[in-house]
Amino acid sequence: MRDFSYLRADTVEAARHASALPGAMLLAGGTTLVDLAKCGVAEPSTVIDISHIEGLNAIDVTADRAMIGALAKMSHVADHAGIKSCFPAVSEALWQAASAQLRNMATIGGNLMQRTRCPYFRDPANFPACNKRAPGSG
Repeated sequence: MRDFSYLRADTVEAARHASALPGAMLLAGGTTLVDLAKCGVAEPSTVIDISHIEGLNAIDVTADRAMIGALAKMSHVADHAGIKSCFPAVSEALWQAASAQLRNMATIGGNLMQRTRCPYFRDPANFPACNKRAPGSG
């Protein structure tokens, strides 16, 4: 993993501003970014920690809708009483989605933004021609 700068953003505006830096990547749960950085797929020059931005982990449920913040942890959404009662399939899907350790760290937003888990994608040393990493290369 190469060296990078670390910034902590405490507001959406600060995160937006910092994310304009060349090579900047956002970090919340870190379950994907850290893994991709370790294997050389992601090489951020700056990592912006957004995990402390207030309000982005909110979960608000009514009988016919759920609003889930991007920073809500998978385990919190799966265990939320409103999600379990009004949207049981969502709760069950989240419980089945990963190990307990990952569910406790992974955010809903990060899960939605996650890149492919293909073994070729995650091994640039042995498979440099990967269409997901570099479209048109393989």
